[in-house]
Amino acid sequence: MNIGFYIKWDKHSINSSGNVIGDELYAESLCKSINKQFKSIRAELYAPNYLPDNKLDVIIYMNDSPPNEKLSKYHYLYLQNGYEDNIDQIVSSSLALEYDGYIFFSETIKKVFDEKDQNIKKSLFLPFGVDLEFFYPREKDDLFNFECAFIGNDIKGSESAMRYLFPAAEFNFGLFGNWKVERHKYKIWKNLKKLPPYKKVFESISRGKIPQDSVPVLYSSTQINLNNTIKSCIDWDVITLRTYEVLACKGFLISDSVPIAEKTLKDCLVFTEGGEDLTGKIKYYLAHSKKRQEIAQNGYDYVVKNCSIDARAAELINHIQEVVK
Repeated sequence: MNIGFYIKWDKHSINSSGNVIGDELYAESLCKSINKQFKSIRAELYAPNYLPDNKLDVIIYMNDSPPNEKLSKYHYLYLQNGYEDNIDQIVSSSLALEYDGYIFFSETIKKVFDEKDQNIKKSLFLPFGVDLEFFYPREKDDLFNFECAFIGNDIKGSESAMRYLFPAAEFNFGLFGNWKVERHKYKIWKNLKKLPPYKKVFESISRGKIPQDSVPVLYSSTQINLNNTIKSCIDWDVITLRTYEVLACKGFLISDSVPIAEKTLKDCLVFTEGGEDLTGKIKYYLAHSKKRQEIAQNGYDYVVKNCSIDARAAELINHIQEVVK
């Protein structure tokens, strides 16, 4: 069986000057795991700049790309991104595209889908999984010995950045990603608009794009990793991939709250309300390294046991093989 994953952006974002596309990295890790576990299956990631030479058996769209009959016999949608639309709108628009199957990173969305489409075989709840062959505890590197660190781009809104990241600016903060302030070349008056306080500060301190091979080293080396969750993932009760990746490196993590995370990762990381609460918790855990290590160990043990990409990939293939005969 030949299986393809498809992203709507060009492939090889790691080597480009632009932002790294998380969908690409996650799909590549699924392909790697499938090829390792299932010798009779070949999985590969495709994109607009990298299309299959021959028609595939199954293609899994990582974004809301409409099914392309030229690419594959069977077409699946893997909804694993946040959207501004409400759940009913997302499910209705997805059903309208008539995929052969639907995969959801949110159990909340899957329940709504199953109410609208009674064919249970068509849907699968598949949360994120972490590649434990890449994300594992690394030797600490003094280059990344920050008090706090965060990898990401300015895409989750000003309120979230101010609340869950900006308090870290008063510490030795290793910030990576695209935090450039948009400046207008022709509509000059737009440049006079008052910016949220974090904008110019983060633009000045951001270290830009971090090499992918350095990501687990950073997670292992910094004293405190930070995480903020896009609003839709909070509403849909989703634990983000970054959470699992940090914990797999035995990194200590402070994050905003998601109900499912508070339930399943209770002793594995520290939750914060942001603002002054975050400042206080950063100060406390910087002063209590033993507590950091204990919590990080709990997180590592949980993720290794429950959240591997190999387990997720096996679940995905078993589901597809039940449907695609």
